[in-house]
Formats: sequence, C-alpha cells, structure tokens
Amino acid sequence: MTTPFTRTVLAVPASSERFLTKAQQAPASALMVDLEDGVAEPSKTAARQLFARAAKSLAAAPPALWLRVNAVSSPHLAADLAAARDAQQRIDALVLPKATPAAVADLTARTDLPVVALIETPEGVEDARAIAEHPAVRALMFGELDFRAELARSGGLRADDTSWAQARIVNAAALAAIVSFAGPTAAVGDQQQLQTDCARQAAVGFTGKLCIHPAQLDAVQAAFGPTPDMVAWARRVEQAVAQAPASGAITVDGSMVDRPVIDRAQHILTEADQ
Repeated sequence: MTTPFTRTVLAVPASSERFLTKAQQAPASALMVDLEDGVAEPSKTAARQLFARAAKSLAAAPPALWLRVNAVSSPHLAADLAAARDAQQRIDALVLPKATPAAVADLTARTDLPVVALIETPEGVEDARAIAEHPAVRALMFGELDFRAELARSGGLRADDTSWAQARIVNAAALAAIVSFAGPTAAVGDQQQLQTDCARQAAVGFTGKLCIHPAQLDAVQAAFGPTPDMVAWARRVEQAVAQAPASGAITVDGSMVDRPVIDRAQHILTEADQ
C-alpha cells in the first residue's frame, strides 16, 4: 500500500470520468481519488457512482488506489464509506482529511481499510505523533493550503513558512516508521516553483509529494528519489566497506564513514535497485 519508495501521489477528482480514465496511465506511485475538496457539493452522489464504475479498472492499473473521503464531521462520510465498502477489495487505503487522533479513531471504528492521515489543522499538527502511532495509519500527508487557511483564521494572514509544522509531521512519521507526503504545488504550470517546492520539502525529510496534475509527476519523482550522484557515492561507500579490514576505519571522499553513513548508503542503493 505504501513503501519507502512511494514518492508520487496523484489527486484525481472522482467527479470527472475523463480524469479517472486518464489517471490509469499516469506514472504515479498512488492514485488518490478525491470525494472531498475536489468534488463540488451538488456532485458528491454522482462522484461516488463514477468511482464505483471505475474502481475495477483503477485497481487494475499499476499505482496503488487510495480513496479520499470526506472528514468525520461531514454528513457525506457515511455515504463515502458505503461506496468504499462496495469496492473494499480494490482500495489500498482511505485518505482522511482533517486528521486528529479522535478522527482516526472514529474512522477506524467504521472500516478495516488502512488510513493515510491528512494533517491540515493546528490540532493535527500538534498531535501528529499520536496520529502516526495508530496501527491503522500507514502514512501522513501535510495539507499545507488548508493549514495556512487555519493560521489566517487566527490572524496569521502572512503565514508562509510552515517548515516547523512540516518538520513535526516528518518526525512523527519517522518515529512510527511510516512514510510522509508533502502538500501540493498549486501553480500547475510553473515548473520552477514546483522544483523549488520539491527541493525545500525533500530537504525537510518528506518521502514524497501530492501532485494535482500528471505533468508534475516526473519532477516530483526526480526530486524525492536518489540522484545519480547519490547513487554513485553510495556505490563508493559499498565498495569501501567491502574492501576495509574488519576493524579498520573507513574514509570515502575524504569523510569518515561509520554505521549511520553505511545505513544511509544502503537505503539509497536499495531504492536505486528498484
């Protein structure tokens, strides 16, 4: 459902049959079919029906299939979960908006499906560790746009630097040994902005990113996966370890290599070999 190599999540509105069909060919790690913000209020019922018809072909495509339901406070959640039950064997996870410990407990009492927790409120950020530690939660995702709107509601009209909140989410996911996804870049046609956002988010420690258009997938995959230089360095570490005496110190490129450095190199090579 999620692995350390799940880098790209493509959001697809459940209300668009054309987008649902095109998404099956997208080179994403996961498809997130959206019944929440991506669907206008009057179109919720029709969107569930479209998802029900498309679920079989979506599940047959290579990416994992996630269904983003409405929040636990929404009157639409019960109908969303009914649609999920009908397609339960085809769905890899439910994406829960406005995730809090209480919301996760509420959802998991009503379904056995794994959960991707979408953290987009001050409460969710503060309780990220408790959310990540729930046994049903397989990943955390940062809803940056919604979170900034929450800050504006409290008077933070210029809130732009959310790196402190991102770091909290990344660390909570790492503690729970699950993956974490950065929020989307809204400027779909701005590749420079996308690359800037990816570099910043990857540097914080997110393992992947939510995309809102297929044109963003390649840049995100490249930004969060290992670069050729990283792989070459990891190969040099691997070679140095193989040639070193059992108790001898190892130096690669003029820097000391100890167990944490070797572990990082091995993780890089594991993904490169995929």
